[in-house]
Amino acid sequence: MINVKILFVIPEVNRAEGYTKEDISYIGFPSLTAATIAGLTPKDVDFEAIDEIVDPLKESDFKRYTDTDVVAISLNMTYKANRATEIAKHFRETGKKVIWGGVHVTSVYDFHRERFEKEIAPFADAVVLEEAELVWPVLIGDLKSGNLKKIYRSLRPEAKEIPSARRDVLNTEPFLVQSSIQATRGCPLNCEFCAVTSFNGPVFRIRDVSSVTAEIKGMLTNSVAKNDGWIDRYKKSLIAFVDDNVAFDKNYFAVLCLELEKIKDEFPAFRWGGQCTLNTIEKTVVLNGKTTRLVDLMKRSGCLTMFIGIESVSRESLKSVGKNFNQPDKFAEQIRKFHDAGISIIAGMIVGFEEDGERVFENIYEFLTKNKVELSLINVLTPLPGTALYRRYEKEGILIDYNWEHYDGRHAVYRPKRMSPERLEKSFFELWNALYGSDVSIAKRLIYPASVWKIMKNPSQAAQIFSRFLINKRYGQIAERIMKSRQNILV
Repeated sequence: MINVKILFVIPEVNRAEGYTKEDISYIGFPSLTAATIAGLTPKDVDFEAIDEIVDPLKESDFKRYTDTDVVAISLNMTYKANRATEIAKHFRETGKKVIWGGVHVTSVYDFHRERFEKEIAPFADAVVLEEAELVWPVLIGDLKSGNLKKIYRSLRPEAKEIPSARRDVLNTEPFLVQSSIQATRGCPLNCEFCAVTSFNGPVFRIRDVSSVTAEIKGMLTNSVAKNDGWIDRYKKSLIAFVDDNVAFDKNYFAVLCLELEKIKDEFPAFRWGGQCTLNTIEKTVVLNGKTTRLVDLMKRSGCLTMFIGIESVSRESLKSVGKNFNQPDKFAEQIRKFHDAGISIIAGMIVGFEEDGERVFENIYEFLTKNKVELSLINVLTPLPGTALYRRYEKEGILIDYNWEHYDGRHAVYRPKRMSPERLEKSFFELWNALYGSDVSIAKRLIYPASVWKIMKNPSQAAQIFSRFLINKRYGQIAERIMKSRQNILV
């Protein structure tokens, strides 16, 4: 049997539009992929992981890993594909075996085979398709026996087969939120632009709540030291759920929140954030014969913030991509209820839908400002490989850019119906700058009578608002950096 040493790499683009180590100290949390794969790897295998957003690989680094046998590349984000190819080329030139996996790899293999054969196959000794839990141990066995296969395709694992992650393999210190976890997988909603359903499937799979909470308690016990200052204690006590919709199964979510409340009793600084839909705020469950609102359970369990894919304030635009469950006429009331519970919102917004004209940018600014949405991640509509949107746009002949590096939500890679690609990009950055480019614009969303009243009742709220202000400022700096790098286009 062959001894194996593995280097696991998460690529990041090295350009103005990529995130930097300084950015993630305000807005980021670590990838769970490396920690999950490490948890699947036998203890007799030497496993090291590098996230380029923290520790970018320099030219000299590719020859430094002389005793590494295998380099595994996790490619979940399409815009990182070109960088992944660079990494694979460099390491293969030094005699390393290279293994690819991730959402982008599976999507290109299944739906764009000619590009897979050109861009990945020549630089891969093996490829893992779909989720890794059931095939990674098999691949390790084949490595040890010298019988590595070219393709490893997994069935989707049951939730009980998702291992506890090994978070010691990554440098998480620079991140704002240093720990992440997953309780569920899969999404039945199947929005046209989203790659989640094609990769994780339409069946909603849930981990045992006791397994999830035991993992969280272990993280808190191991990371929070008694002599930590309040800032370090605060950062180490934050947990990010990376589930695409952790609240989809309301009964499961209710039980999870009840257990998280117990953790909060044991670790008072514990807070968490995740992702759900706006209509979560309206859902109720029956507990001990009594109707209980999910939002009340979220509040008591330490929920600090939720990412919510609002996407658009236009019913027509939402309908065009199969997101009818979002109801714009209810948005204001739903957002208010989140705020009343002390839960801030990170709104996912998209520009460039078929129904979007020039007015869409002003509409989004007014909506976010009027409803005091603390933070918004705005993207240009991007037809990611493997999605129904990509296939439709390709069939309609409106794709104009096939460079994967531009599939980052900041480039128009297709011809919109109601404006030019250039106008879409320019107005997108103008909107970004309008939201985050001035202290006045930020203050309009963060400081208002209700928030001032909360501070008066609970002075600790001031620290939360200040931290949100700093996060907004960072997004403004990112926008400024990108706009400077693309001045020749954004004129």
